[in-house]
Amino acid sequence: MDEPRKPEWTKFGLHLKRLRTQQGLSLNKLAARIEWSATYLGKLENAKPAPNADVVRDLDRELRTNGALLRVWNDVVRAQSALDWYEQSRGYEKRAHELRFFHPLVVPGFFQTPEYARTIITHAVPSASEKRVQNIINARGSWRKDLNTDEGLLLNVIVTELALTQPIAPELMRSQLDRLIQEAAEPTVTLQLLPLGVKDLAWLSGSFRLIYIEGERPLLCTEYSIGEHLTDDEHEIRNQETRFSKLQAWALPPDATAQRLKEMRQAL
Repeated sequence: MDEPRKPEWTKFGLHLKRLRTQQGLSLNKLAARIEWSATYLGKLENAKPAPNADVVRDLDRELRTNGALLRVWNDVVRAQSALDWYEQSRGYEKRAHELRFFHPLVVPGFFQTPEYARTIITHAVPSASEKRVQNIINARGSWRKDLNTDEGLLLNVIVTELALTQPIAPELMRSQLDRLIQEAAEPTVTLQLLPLGVKDLAWLSGSFRLIYIEGERPLLCTEYSIGEHLTDDEHEIRNQETRFSKLQAWALPPDATAQRLKEMRQAL
């Protein structure tokens, strides 16, 4: 029985074939150089099996792409695991006594409304099926429930005004702003808005979460649109703590943030 095509690997297969033909290599010649069969390589080009890291590393070396092919492979792998992109840190967050969160471009996942989440997900992973999109939406909703502020967990969150002025439908943004206004009123949530025009460019360095668990070393989670990296490296954590402190200094205080959110809501 012929192996079914895997749609998520179609672009990778086409990219691989283009690289091979640009260098004047047949499947047989390429296979001889990297000791993978021509039949298997042909299947990769036709998106039949999902390639593993070993063959991609060999192809990257032989096709002299200097890591570019491996990065394309990593992008697809991360897209496939979009549903579980935060699962690695979720267990730690359940035990945390404090979380500090910053994202320069979007509302944090645990504060997203389902409609807002759908818009962000479908733009970040356009190939995602409806089932996957809905699963991610549900997962982000349960993420907030897991952050048990009733047990004393402190959430310190900085949202940029830029994230709230993206070209998203007004009715969608109204409900999202309502959600943020509601969260800002919670006694264990400190929500601050980083206004437009801040001269300090620390906010350009990307999104991250700092996770603090009583009696344990802090953790840093640097986030991507479809993935994340978790570390307890002291140097990296100190750098991001410094960055968070700078962002807090530039951000509006909580009461002014709540007022600004209401003004933005009324303006829509």
